[in-house]
Amino acid sequence: MPDTGGRRKRYARGWKLSNAHETGQLVRIFCGICCKKRWYLPDDLKKLIGDVEADDIPRHMRCEKGHDKEYLQAEFRYLTARERQTIRVRRLAEVRIVRRVIWTDED
Repeated sequence: MPDTGGRRKRYARGWKLSNAHETGQLVRIFCGICCKKRWYLPDDLKKLIGDVEADDIPRHMRCEKGHDKEYLQAEFRYLTARERQTIRVRRLAEVRIVRRVIWTDED
């Protein structure tokens, strides 16, 4: 049996955001530096970054406190009713696209 470092995966390889949404799972993203856990709905993340696996989610996100992407971990989780009452799920309210103009001088 392969060594998993004391952890066990809660999803099979190839399990994507769309699968997690269909089965009622939530996405937990954890920053290893500031030790913050954030909970997201898979469908909201799918709108932003596409239908990706949990291992690929940190490539598309960054910690809100400015820490690097290397320290983020994402996993799909089923929660009990008791656990669901104690967490706060972040919802996608809107997406703003900022356009910046860059000028160059001709010689």
